[in-house]
Amino acid sequence: MVRIVFSRFMNRWSGLKEGMRRILISRADSSSMLVRSYLVEVLGFERLEEGGREFLRRGEVEAVVVEGDHLYLSPNELREVADELIVVASTHRSEQGVNALTVHATGNWTSDPSYGGLPRALSATMAGAIRTAFDKLREEVGSERSLEGWWVGLEATHHGPFSEVPLVYVEFGGDEAARSSGVGAAAVAEACIAAVTRSSPSKKAAVGVGGGHYAPAFTRSMSENLHDFGHILPKYAMPEGLQLLAEAVRRTVDGCRTLVIDWKGVPGAYRQVVLRVADSLGLEPVRV
Repeated sequence: MVRIVFSRFMNRWSGLKEGMRRILISRADSSSMLVRSYLVEVLGFERLEEGGREFLRRGEVEAVVVEGDHLYLSPNELREVADELIVVASTHRSEQGVNALTVHATGNWTSDPSYGGLPRALSATMAGAIRTAFDKLREEVGSERSLEGWWVGLEATHHGPFSEVPLVYVEFGGDEAARSSGVGAAAVAEACIAAVTRSSPSKKAAVGVGGGHYAPAFTRSMSENLHDFGHILPKYAMPEGLQLLAEAVRRTVDGCRTLVIDWKGVPGAYRQVVLRVADSLGLEPVRV
């Protein structure tokens, strides 16, 4: 049974402490709720309730369970969750049915906000948190036989919500069966915990430009420990998204010094535009 704590103790849950980091779980997302189950039933997170909202806690690690779809949360709602870092546990859908564990920043490179967020606006994100979650997902796949064959990688920046607080999505899924995978949920839960407890701003933070949605060149760069990516602009969001590269750099809160370019993954007509943007922002352009 959920323990109801007297109101005089509630401020430590609803009021944000400086430097607060939290995991965010959505009841509207069945995969996200599998992560919640793992936190409670396997890891022993304590359940508390305030004002109709559930909180989970183990030691210094806290998670917030929201009722609505996380894609459509408002900036104000997200500011009530945390002020330093929000790590969202989410489902991953694949039309090809590839079982995958993925990490990415959020935002809309174009004027279409069909899946949450704001038109032509990118959320704040932290490349160091993406790195920590990515490494933990790879570790989980390496140690859990049931995850053999699952792909671990980055996704390009896409969908909502729009957040002024640095925000990272950690996802598992693929086909319907994969989206119901207990071992996938466990891997994401462990990656979320790692991100909120161990991540720090990266000294190798970069913004990626080019390639497809699953960012193979940038995933390879992460695997080789060459760069840590915040936002990634895919080829399909060009040319409109090129106008937001300065925002992508600014919203990668680690302090981005490098623009990594998937050279073959950028249409020829836009390659010089990308190089000019890098020069105007004082960034080192790196071709991969």
